Amino acid sequence: MLASERQVYILKQLQTQGAITLKDISDALQTSESTIRRDFEELEKQGKLKRVHGGAIKLGMATTLTEDKELSMKQKANLQVDEKRKLAQYCASLVKDGECVFIDGGTTFIFMMEYLEGKKITVVSHNNFIETIADSTIDLIRVGGNYLPNYNMNVGPIALQTIQEFNYDHAFIGCAGIDVIDEVAYAAEIASAQMKTAAMKNTLQAYLVVDDTKLDTRGFYRFANFEEFDHIVVSNYPKERKKAKNVTTV
Repeated sequence: MLASERQVYILKQLQTQGAITLKDISDALQTSESTIRRDFEELEKQGKLKRVHGGAIKLGMATTLTEDKELSMKQKANLQVDEKRKLAQYCASLVKDGECVFIDGGTTFIFMMEYLEGKKITVVSHNNFIETIADSTIDLIRVGGNYLPNYNMNVGPIALQTIQEFNYDHAFIGCAGIDVIDEVAYAAEIASAQMKTAAMKNTLQAYLVVDDTKLDTRGFYRFANFEEFDHIVVSNYPKERKKAKNVTTV
């Protein structure tokens, strides 16, 4: 298959899916990942997509994100995996035995449970991706409520009331995007934002955890300013931008 034919296929997949992985395109076209990576690079130079670790996303998605525009958790799960693991490992290292932790929705936090195993802690989460192994040392309290399928999480009044009942040592919060100039964190819809702010009010330490695909992405709903977090943990940060004092790069 010619490079031009591969690139047309890649753009068609992006148009319908919003995000693609190197492996999926390589398997579909029976072409090496190195060849597909070069196609991604060429298409990025042409301004037709944005490369991320392990794949690519459609340009124009990082404008104002609403729930119907944002990628599903299934689409996000295979993007930026190395970065998400680093973020998850760093966050887990902050947690000590005997502590109570809130874990927000999002694919980064799937990996966090792996690094928390062995610690005698309590985890409260409305994120349905969060699971423990058999004979786990973690006491997992799964928050029920109205199911939000695009995010595989529970929200609504029951979830909100449950989250408000606990006091946390650490609250690890995700987001749809951040504006590093205005220093604002966004959600793509209001229901999940309410869960975030409720946990932030009841924690000793609030962490905003962000991979670099979410930089300079404005969401539908502004739920917090940077100063409302004790720590902001990012996988990369633009060198040309001044860092807020509470930003940590891992």
